[in-house]
Amino acid sequence: MAKFKKITIIGVGLIGGSIGLAIRKKKIATEVMGVFRHRSTMNKALKYGAVDKGTMDMKEGVKDARFVILATPVHSIPVLAAEASRFMKKDSIITDAGSTKEWIVGEVEKVLGSTSCVFFVGSHPMAGSEHTGVRFAKGNLFEDSPCIVTKTARTDRKAIAKVASFWKSLGGKVSIMSPVEHDRTVSLVSHLPHVVAFGLAGAVPGREMAVAAEGFKDTTRVASSDPELWADIFLTNKKAILKAGLMFERYYRDILKAISKGDYRRTVRVLANAKSKRDRYIHGKEK
Repeated sequence: MAKFKKITIIGVGLIGGSIGLAIRKKKIATEVMGVFRHRSTMNKALKYGAVDKGTMDMKEGVKDARFVILATPVHSIPVLAAEASRFMKKDSIITDAGSTKEWIVGEVEKVLGSTSCVFFVGSHPMAGSEHTGVRFAKGNLFEDSPCIVTKTARTDRKAIAKVASFWKSLGGKVSIMSPVEHDRTVSLVSHLPHVVAFGLAGAVPGREMAVAAEGFKDTTRVASSDPELWADIFLTNKKAILKAGLMFERYYRDILKAISKGDYRRTVRVLANAKSKRDRYIHGKEK
């Protein structure tokens, strides 16, 4: 039996499209509605089966939807949450899929106000790709992937339980964190890797790219991500990313220092420490 009569997804790209495919595959809702800015995007989402219906009208899109998901760029989320809430019924829920949380949650709680009859719960499914667009959406994208759901003093207890249950039903491994804890954590395991990949890809002269092999390709894969999307993420989590960058810089300098001194044992030691951390992470996921 479907858990919801109607779920609306605002922003049906890679993430929103994958959410829609997963909802339809698992029959979590009777109807999946998509809200779009462009008719061409709507037609693609319908073609790939990411939604049952589509509209470019917010009121029509969220009408009678008890669960609305914002899967749009970070800076647009508070404005869209405010607009959607105007047409939603009492005790309905809005969540999002944004990659930063302190800024998003703070801004949404401001625009909704303390008297809003609509509940907001911040979410971040830790899944994705360097690709963009609904044609790259996958119905199994969230299977066994971490998903962080945020909680503040204003978060409704029943709403957060429903949001956590929703992500679990898509296959996600849910953790509950404060927005600040979320941003600190993802600055290290998601945002910093993107900074490093962009930095490496940008630093290597083009002529040397001709002989680059799998190591370079694997290390810089996420540098093929949308620059506008990631600039948005970086700037809304600036403080945590800068701290993460300092942590990376210290370890990077340790490696360079060991190399500059020609110290074989020290070089092996710093590399082995990093290897053991990654191996524990990879083998733990494979269990």
